Amino acid sequence: MADIGQKLQEAREAKGLTIDDVEQATKIQRRYLIAIEQNDFDNLPGDFYVRAFIRQYAQVVGLDGKELLSSFHQDVPETKPDEYVENSIDNKTEEVRETTSTKRVLWREYLPRIIIGVVAIIVVLILYTFLTKALGSNNNNANDDVKVSSSSSTKKVAKPKAKSVSIKDLGNNQYRVLHLKNNRNLLITTSTGASYVQVSVDGTISYQGTLQANSSHNLTIPAGAKTVTVYLGYSECTKVKIAGKKVPYTGSSSTLTLTLLLGNQAATTQSSQTNTQSSTQTNTQSSTQQSSKTSTQKKQSTTTTNNQQSSTTTNKNQTNNNTNNTNNQQKNNKNNNNNTDNKNDGNKNNG
Repeated sequence: MADIGQKLQEAREAKGLTIDDVEQATKIQRRYLIAIEQNDFDNLPGDFYVRAFIRQYAQVVGLDGKELLSSFHQDVPETKPDEYVENSIDNKTEEVRETTSTKRVLWREYLPRIIIGVVAIIVVLILYTFLTKALGSNNNNANDDVKVSSSSSTKKVAKPKAKSVSIKDLGNNQYRVLHLKNNRNLLITTSTGASYVQVSVDGTISYQGTLQANSSHNLTIPAGAKTVTVYLGYSECTKVKIAGKKVPYTGSSSTLTLTLLLGNQAATTQSSQTNTQSSTQTNTQSSTQQSSKTSTQKKQSTTTTNNQQSSTTTNKNQTNNNTNNTNNQQKNNKNNNNNTDNKNDGNKNNG
């Protein structure tokens, strides 16, 4: 005859349940369920839990716990009356149900309130952020208009914004560079062709050489520099940047000289230098022209003298030729006279 443990095991297998399924449904540990199926009640925590666990097990596998305990009462340890066990199990089950039901009711009751509270908090945060930005903007504008006095204990000075580098075209390939701060890099790049490049800083050559196609040269302008001159042999394929800003010149296939005036002070200095250079170039050109005129006049005078000498020589040659011709004619006349005399003497001798 089957015992109570075997009866429960057969009912479980008939329903297709595993020990793990029964454990999950009853919340009874796996080792206690195995002990019940093997009628090993000594491994359970106490005699009271034997009947309670059997009733729960039987309920899960579809058996009547009371009838099962009555049929196998001799196999199950006697501890307390069945009513006490039943009431204990029912009371616990009822308490669990009431607690679960109460939690659901509370959740349904307070969920709308929670949602409303969350929405209200979000709205408050949005308003707070908006007001903070608005007040911060007003405070910044007010700080810009406030004048700092010597008697104030705390001074609020608005920090000036750093101005970016600007390049102004002054004409004649001259450019004024303003707001040149820490970045003082001068970058020269070539694209499709090579170009000879010469860079002078305040009249001193800092770099000269030929940049091949698709190459570049970078140099740092000294802090105290006032004027930078860039000579480009082939400006059409060359780009010049100072502090990352391109110098807006128009390139061509011929040479080009760019003059960069650093700061406002450099403009006045360069203007005087430009005037000096212009005056020097004008004087040089004037001297060159005068020298050229003098040389031309000397050449013309020499040419005239040579022509006159040549003419004189030609006249002398002609005079000598005429003299020679006259002498030859005189000789011929003498010869003719001699011949005439000889003929006369012959005629006399014949007579």
